[in-house]
Amino acid sequence: MARQEIFSFLEALVANNSKEWMDQNRAWYESAKQEVVKVFDPILDELKSFDPRIVQPTARKSLNRINNNLMFHPDRPTYKDHFGIGFGYGKGLADFYIHLGVDELLIAGGLWHPPTDKLKKLRMEIDYEGDRLQGVLEEEYFNTHFQLYHEDKLTNAPKGFDKNHPQIELLKMKSLAVFRPINRVDFLSDDFSELVVSSYKAVVHMLDFINVAITDGGFLE
Repeated sequence: MARQEIFSFLEALVANNSKEWMDQNRAWYESAKQEVVKVFDPILDELKSFDPRIVQPTARKSLNRINNNLMFHPDRPTYKDHFGIGFGYGKGLADFYIHLGVDELLIAGGLWHPPTDKLKKLRMEIDYEGDRLQGVLEEEYFNTHFQLYHEDKLTNAPKGFDKNHPQIELLKMKSLAVFRPINRVDFLSDDFSELVVSSYKAVVHMLDFINVAITDGGFLE
């Protein structure tokens, strides 16, 4: 199956999002999933040669489940409309993510909706070391290609923090995550592997900042 067939499958899934259809097209799904694995196995090898802290042994183990959790989100369709691949350092830590959807493709990284205790630790780190984080976000490659998620943030300064803090906009955020929009041409290109690896090398400093903060420095031990 060629790479573009990944999108053919996803387009059909969006139009026929039901268990009955998936049961009838299980072989097509497995073939599309295997194509994703084939793309990302060598990318994962290259990432792990750069950063051996990544815990996923294979791209298959990095794939998110395609089933939506209907117990907690009964209004969602039965299946997701994308393949999601996550590379990181363990449960509950900031990680690196690639999203392959019909209309939305992106490379992302960060910590999404952390629990209150971790968010508090992250804000404390930004309070004391905000200049260092700001420097990461303003690195040329990072600043050129990545955008901060701004959708979910406080209107005012969080309790206990100065509203005039130099990094007040970062302190207001309930998640600290960035994304890089890509497209099908990028994914189908021979240079896609280089694009992902370059993106990881840009994002990893932000991931380190977050993970050190939420583990009280234990991430580096």
